[in-house]
Amino acid sequence: MLLLLFPTPVPAHEEEIDFGQSAAGELKAHIEFDQPFPLPHSIYPGVSGYATAEMGLHSTPLDEPTNDFFQLSSSADFRLILLSKDPGIEVWNDHGTAFMTNGESFYLGVPFFDSHPMWNIVSGTTGTVYSISFKLHDVNGVYADSDPVTISFTPIAPATLSIQDNPDSTITITMQGTADAEYIFQRTTNLLSPTNWIIVATNIAGEDGSATFTESKLGSAQRFYRCINH
Repeated sequence: MLLLLFPTPVPAHEEEIDFGQSAAGELKAHIEFDQPFPLPHSIYPGVSGYATAEMGLHSTPLDEPTNDFFQLSSSADFRLILLSKDPGIEVWNDHGTAFMTNGESFYLGVPFFDSHPMWNIVSGTTGTVYSISFKLHDVNGVYADSDPVTISFTPIAPATLSIQDNPDSTITITMQGTADAEYIFQRTTNLLSPTNWIIVATNIAGEDGSATFTESKLGSAQRFYRCINH
């Protein structure tokens, strides 16, 4: 017997936006992930919808001359200024007590900084993209404000699974979810033991949102499969 079960979300791994300066002293941002960024279902108490604090804002620790990207001066003191946000998406303030409003600042501090705002799609539809724009501001005046930086998010879709029985005594599980999101295939032979799920594959969904896993069907009378998004 082979059974496919509805997925359960787990926290995402960290991605980052790095801030530095050009040789001319202009602030620059390097976004180190593909957009839109997939937001998982919130695992945070009091935070509804889809959310993560794993996406970090970092001052670059290294000079990259080939990219005209250099470390920031330790004489500066930075704030993130929210410029705009689409309806449905929010970012929490630096106290974690309320949503930021346009024009409000988020404390980053003196380089080197490593900050993790809470990005939160409070009410959203899978497949829809939501954007937030901000700029980097130096309260000490060492640097002029950065150009606007826009990042986009989309809610991670729960995986839907299908199974194919292959002629070579294998089965193929196909998952359909959100493009570029990480999904984990798990298997158990006993649903009465909730700790008995084992990871059999970890895949990044392709541009069409799909991923597959194939294994032999020999060796057990029944198996149950699920796919959790990461």
